[in-house]
Amino acid sequence: MSTLPPDSKAERSIVRLFRNNWLFIGGTLLYLIYNAIMLLSRNQGDTLVAINKMRTPFWDVFFKIGTHFAEPEAYLLAIIMVTAFSYRKGIFIVLTGVFAGVTAGTLKIIFAQARPMRWFFDNYEEIWHSLNLFEEEWRSWDAGSSFPSGHATSAFALYSFLAFNARRGKLSISAFCFLLATMVAFSRMYLLFHFLRDVTVGAALGLCLGAVVYYIQKSSFPDHKWIDNGWLSYFRKS
Repeated sequence: MSTLPPDSKAERSIVRLFRNNWLFIGGTLLYLIYNAIMLLSRNQGDTLVAINKMRTPFWDVFFKIGTHFAEPEAYLLAIIMVTAFSYRKGIFIVLTGVFAGVTAGTLKIIFAQARPMRWFFDNYEEIWHSLNLFEEEWRSWDAGSSFPSGHATSAFALYSFLAFNARRGKLSISAFCFLLATMVAFSRMYLLFHFLRDVTVGAALGLCLGAVVYYIQKSSFPDHKWIDNGWLSYFRKS
């Protein structure tokens, strides 16, 4: 039973957020539903084994590069781009990254799940030997940091926040952000860093965190008008 009164401000805000961002939110929800069906119909390692059989030199390079699109470099690039128009958005991109890192890191400690490399080797060594393994520097043997995926959490947090804040070309930006987020999540499985469950929960967490920071941003610093300008404004004045 809802604790909110009918047609409350919070409910209207949620409806408005979905209506204005139906592409990113709807796409992510479909992605989560599809992943949930896969999780219920397959064993934990089956999806990774299937993905591992798809390896090609092109996709190796593509996903090794793509997996970095949820790391500090990606956040820094996003900050530089958005602060051209709004310091506010840049400040809250930083907060988005902090929330994503702390949330995923805390849950990793709580659940302490083995990475795929360790899990396969400890439980299904014959399957481990059949995998098309990456170079040693691309292997993680950690026994307690798989769940949830920090990269998936970070990617969906960052790109949902960017999509929510987009104004001009919103549909194109939302589609691009969604593709980037899902690409990062898939790269973590392709590179054998995470299971499907890890990236699925990470994506859900990231979407929620992106929405939370978006609303914190909108209600913060109402009396500081300078924060809604960006560094491009100085060039326009001159």
